[in-house]
Amino acid sequence: MDKKKKVIMVVILLVILLVILGIVWCFVFSNRGNNGNTNKQEMSKVSNLYEELESKDSFSFEVKLDEDNFMYYAKSGNMAYIDTMSEGRENKYIIRDGNTNLLVDETKTCYTYSNNQTNLNMVKNELEKIMDLEYQTDKEKIDNKNYTYEEYSVLSDFTIDNFTEESQDIKTRFYFEGDKLVYIKTIDGDKEELLEVNISYNVDQNLFQIPSDYTKA
Repeated sequence: MDKKKKVIMVVILLVILLVILGIVWCFVFSNRGNNGNTNKQEMSKVSNLYEELESKDSFSFEVKLDEDNFMYYAKSGNMAYIDTMSEGRENKYIIRDGNTNLLVDETKTCYTYSNNQTNLNMVKNELEKIMDLEYQTDKEKIDNKNYTYEEYSVLSDFTIDNFTEESQDIKTRFYFEGDKLVYIKTIDGDKEELLEVNISYNVDQNLFQIPSDYTKA
């Protein structure tokens, strides 16, 4: 084989090698995120959950640290009910008719904030804020059971304890069993908060009624 043919063969082999490397490179990045890497191309489970809730007229969403620390949210049409308990203090709100009503059980009093329904869609709004961000995927064992999680470098509103957005190490993990959200963990360095999640599509419509024995302030 003369020198010219050898050069041509080397060039052809280099071209083939570059094509193979290009294919491998594309394959690696198209599957990025399935083994703990950053993923933004595929539809996230958080996005799927948002779409599911968006399609429902009624649903409830509860995050719970324990019996004395929780946030329960229920929505039906243009009405919402919110019950939060933290450090022994409970707050209940009913949002309807464009107004937010604070219920004080101790005095059976209702305080109305007119033309205010800021938290009407609080759960969907929070998921929508997060779902298009980059995230990491991995698995973790909780109570001897493995769950797939999506980790976002952001502080979500799904917390009971006090975390600060200024932290450089803040992360939120959403744990799924299949497509079902079962836990949310907030991580700030060595500080962690793990909340159980319960989502239901059977909502008691009485939640959205201001009790008749409450006095409006």
